[in-house]
Amino acid sequence: MKARNHVLRFRQAIDLLHRADTRLMLMHGHDGDEFYILPRGGRVDARDAQKILERPDVRSFDDGLFPGHSQQWRICR
Repeated sequence: MKARNHVLRFRQAIDLLHRADTRLMLMHGHDGDEFYILPRGGRVDARDAQKILERPDVRSFDDGLFPGHSQQWRICR
């Protein structure tokens, strides 16, 4: 089991996102907004998540609770 504080490194997050069943997800946590790779991933540092979101091959696929406010992203194949 992973430690609660474990944060994935940028390269680990990208490698996980290349799997068809994974996504980057924005969630509300104790410290405000937090990014996670789901399933079987972990938390991603906000700076690394921003780098991931800036990639041209990453696309939103769900607006979440409010239209226009994305909460989930995947790498497009």
